[in-house]
Amino acid sequence: MKRGIWLDKIKNTYPYVYKDMECDVIVIGGGICGAINAFFLAKDGFKVVVIEKNIIGYNNTSVSSACISDFVDELYIKYISSKDKNITRKIYDLKKKSDSLLNEILVDIGMHNDAQKINYNIVNTRLFQKGALNQELNIRNDIGQKVQKSEKGNVINIEESARIINPYEFTSRVFEYISRFPNVSIFENTEVKEINSSYDNVSVVTQNDFNIIASSLIVTTNLEQLPISNLPNIDIYKRFSVSMKSDILNNKKAIKVLNDIPIYIRIDEKGNIVASGIDTKYISKMENTKYLDLIEKENSKKIMSVLYKLYPKAEFSNEIYAHSGNIFMSKDNLPLISEIPNMPNVYVNIGMGSSSISQMLVGADILKEALKGYYKKEMNLFKLSR
Repeated sequence: MKRGIWLDKIKNTYPYVYKDMECDVIVIGGGICGAINAFFLAKDGFKVVVIEKNIIGYNNTSVSSACISDFVDELYIKYISSKDKNITRKIYDLKKKSDSLLNEILVDIGMHNDAQKINYNIVNTRLFQKGALNQELNIRNDIGQKVQKSEKGNVINIEESARIINPYEFTSRVFEYISRFPNVSIFENTEVKEINSSYDNVSVVTQNDFNIIASSLIVTTNLEQLPISNLPNIDIYKRFSVSMKSDILNNKKAIKVLNDIPIYIRIDEKGNIVASGIDTKYISKMENTKYLDLIEKENSKKIMSVLYKLYPKAEFSNEIYAHSGNIFMSKDNLPLISEIPNMPNVYVNIGMGSSSISQMLVGADILKEALKGYYKKEMNLFKLSR
């Protein structure tokens, strides 16, 4: 695992599965999404077992772009342009719901002051991207966001629509908080090798041949255990990032640059920067470390060229980290929050693209209610068969 600017030393350790168990819900994945799902389930009284195959919060979460932003992005805008405009309002209402859910977590884990809302800038660096910028401006005006366009017409500012957090710190604190609950068990360094589901229950078999039986299971991480035919219209991409220190700003900033391929820039108050983009469709060759290192090096140069152009007078640290993580994409850029076809009692909560954390928050709330027998109508927006 390559170190990102947000990644610190391991804060907590958890055991691997060492016995057979029974619970209400199994959560597969110890990253930020697994933490969010486990948090709301645990607070609602479910007996929860979390299983992470590596170290809690140390894989994709630790190289996240560190920004929690709204659902509204370029793929979503293309989708709704030909759909019922009421969907726009529904999505924005869910965005507001995700804000309140996030606030609940931040207060409980003591990070509320570290993740205050900030403005989100969308910057156009190319003449032919003017239409895309205006499209984002119009749709945000339609849903009532506070949006301003610069005098030069190349920047729009969306007030208080993003937060920058340290994703590893956030995930670690959530798990530390819920680990004190008597109804929560957290395990790491435990790989699930088999999922068996029926209408009565779900069981998993770990790599060391222990069995965990539950009423339901939620998958929040990579989808190796699920038949890909059960997940239509979903693609896996590698998102490439660079992280470093700089003198650019002394306050938090979240920026999307409309380049040939959008680049997402996050800057915290200490001058830590993560710039991400150049999403590349996953191919099996990326499992080869040397091949992936080569692509990371090439794409980090492209990302840095955008930063140099955007901030020509800035000084960047010589210690620049290049890394990559998996993201998921659907045709409409909306999340998967659904029961898996032909796998009763097995659910998935997977966010898409740059809005994934906001989407995961909504998904965690929807699935918690579904497991209690209350199916929210919003679930129809995110089902696999949509």
